[in-house]
Amino acid sequence: MKKFIVEETEKNSILEMHKSLMKEQSTNSTGTESNADLGKLRNAITVGCLKNGSLKRRSSNGEVFYRKPSAQQPSKQVDFYANMTFKFEDGSKSGKWACPQLANLEASQAAAQQITQQTTADIESKIATEIKKNWKKLETLRQEGADLNTLDKVYDKQVIGNVTLYRPKGQSTTFTPNTSTSQFNQEQLDFVDKFEGLGYKLNPSRIEQSTMVKVSDKELGAPSDLFPNGLVMWYNPNTQSTITRNQDTVLGDILDNQDINKAACRKNIEDYFESFRRQAVADPATVNKAKKIVQACKGQYYGRWGVALQGNKLDNYLDILSGNKGGGPTSYGSDSIWRLR
Repeated sequence: MKKFIVEETEKNSILEMHKSLMKEQSTNSTGTESNADLGKLRNAITVGCLKNGSLKRRSSNGEVFYRKPSAQQPSKQVDFYANMTFKFEDGSKSGKWACPQLANLEASQAAAQQITQQTTADIESKIATEIKKNWKKLETLRQEGADLNTLDKVYDKQVIGNVTLYRPKGQSTTFTPNTSTSQFNQEQLDFVDKFEGLGYKLNPSRIEQSTMVKVSDKELGAPSDLFPNGLVMWYNPNTQSTITRNQDTVLGDILDNQDINKAACRKNIEDYFESFRRQAVADPATVNKAKKIVQACKGQYYGRWGVALQGNKLDNYLDILSGNKGGGPTSYGSDSIWRLR
């Protein structure tokens, strides 16, 4: 590639002209046009089409041109303009000038500018997406009154382009609504809504997280392609539903059974045992809630069911689920979630 060298005096002339034009832009309506002309003439200097002269600007109208001695008549000065015309200073001659190398340079500059604009757009899009995930810019934290002296201790940070984003440590979800096609996004929201209805939370506070358990989209039984970037939700394992009234069991959606009063315990135990036996796909919070009910039933009614409720069968189920008989869930294996005390 040809290397172009601009003389130091030429550099200074270009800089002075550029400064002058920048000042003029605020008051002269032709400032933008003059600046564009200056750029084109500077490119012509860079590629070697204009040399042995200097950039000028007419005080009357701000017109930019390049003046150099005529090659054939050195005693005369020739002015070259960005519209590819020239005129002798004394008016004796005019015409057009050419610079084939100029087109290549301008094409390269246009391509570089397009790449820069695209990169900027990509960065801005990425920042907008991360802000939806509760990342914040420094100025936002400042407006919210955050203690900037504790940023490194309290916040995670990431840098996108030349922008630094912050988010409280431990606060994360890889699911961002409204970043997919409308149909796909609705399927994601329906899934999230379903589990929020079961008591799950998408983004609990750090204080809430201390008493909660997090589960992934896979553990919740989501289709493998529903959340390409993953999903994290949280539930409180200490939440326990009442079983004192006639209602569906917590595993009713899976096994489609119902229960009432003392018989509610029987149905819950039967559903729980059958769910374990089938290795039914159920989310951890639902299993945990069912386990609390079955565990409570064991503590209250074990050995005291009576013949009408098939007590021997229920006690047998409870023994298997508790590990007192073979064939039940292990203490530490993949099926340990079903193990009773």
